[in-house]
Amino acid sequence: MQELAGQGRLISIIMANHQGARYLRAALASVRAQTYDDWELIVADDGSSDGSVEILQDAAAQDARVRVLLWETPSGPAAARNRALAVVRGAWLAICDSDDIMHPDRLRRLLLAAQALGADAVADDMIHFATEPMAAPRSVFGPERWEMPRQIGPAEMLRVPEPGEAGAQLGYIKPLIRREALGGLRYDETLTIGEDQDLYLRLLLQGGRLWLLPEALYLYRRHPQSLSYRSSRAHVVASLAALEGLHDRLNLDQHTEIQHILRNRRRVLQQRLAFETLAEDLKKRRLISAAGQLLRDPYLVLQLARVALAKARGPERGQEVERASDASAEVVHLVGPDGADPALTGDSAGTRIAVPAPEADGGHSALWADLCHRASRGALTLTYDDAAGVSAAWRVPAAVHIQSRGPVVSDLPPPKGQRDG
Repeated sequence: MQELAGQGRLISIIMANHQGARYLRAALASVRAQTYDDWELIVADDGSSDGSVEILQDAAAQDARVRVLLWETPSGPAAARNRALAVVRGAWLAICDSDDIMHPDRLRRLLLAAQALGADAVADDMIHFATEPMAAPRSVFGPERWEMPRQIGPAEMLRVPEPGEAGAQLGYIKPLIRREALGGLRYDETLTIGEDQDLYLRLLLQGGRLWLLPEALYLYRRHPQSLSYRSSRAHVVASLAALEGLHDRLNLDQHTEIQHILRNRRRVLQQRLAFETLAEDLKKRRLISAAGQLLRDPYLVLQLARVALAKARGPERGQEVERASDASAEVVHLVGPDGADPALTGDSAGTRIAVPAPEADGGHSALWADLCHRASRGALTLTYDDAAGVSAAWRVPAAVHIQSRGPVVSDLPPPKGQRDG
């Protein structure tokens, strides 16, 4: 395992939590499983009343690196993260949401990359996972495959995919940030959406060097309670308001290189607002209003057709769909470069999928996203018998069982499935 160099390597992990008890233990466990152990975790609980406080206090009692900040009244994720930022001690800052999961080698690999690149911030891809059926495999960087780090600027941070496209959405990234580079920047507590992207954009506009890495080491949970899971008219209105506020506060007219990106972002959001307004009218049977919108804007007809096609292919976000039963469980054998053919160990039933060595697993987001998609739609069992299989299995937290096919030597702790205790 490659070693880190230099002093001042403490990483402060910031986690905001509000009513996240259901998934909180898994998030905390993924932090404590890190191969890089020079970290502190600061959890800012934002007025939870669901048992989160007890879970957090128990975690702090077990590990002195965990610190808990309690706040009686909900104030929003931006304010919660700012309270955590006020007490950090690390030279580097990492963000992890209380319903997500980090791969156990994530902090070590991000810090190695940041040092090698001389970066102020580095971000990895984020694989979508869920225990409810997902419509399709997804990652935050989108379907494009690339294998080398690449630096981005304000324009890339602001760019949004066209409706129906599956491009990168960089406002969701969870970068490792050099504390000195962040300086006095803090989350804008007036924003109810997009506060992460707002902070990253301000970091870039003041000259911060942000690199994207081809590795996918962050597992991004999708569930009905998460803000990013749902799309609604109010959600899009808030996004437009955030864009206009950002434009005014940062005087973005001075940045000519991003003007066309701003115009395109505004146009895409306005199209989404029109569609969400139409969807709301149809849902509430305001048919005259809906018909008027369709006559005025033929683009909405195309959007309706896209939605109908997507529904014909599979479940959409928020749609109730029954998960496949255990009787139709799928078994996938993860076979790395040092692994044996499952048939040789008596495991002939199931699908064999080759996985890359841990040191060469960049550019494989599509593979991890496919496995997470399979796990969301049915009872998935994974097996492994080498270090590559261990690393791969950690990227599929919704698998119901994860089992070793034999003795394994790995620097990572053994992964567990949903029902493995």
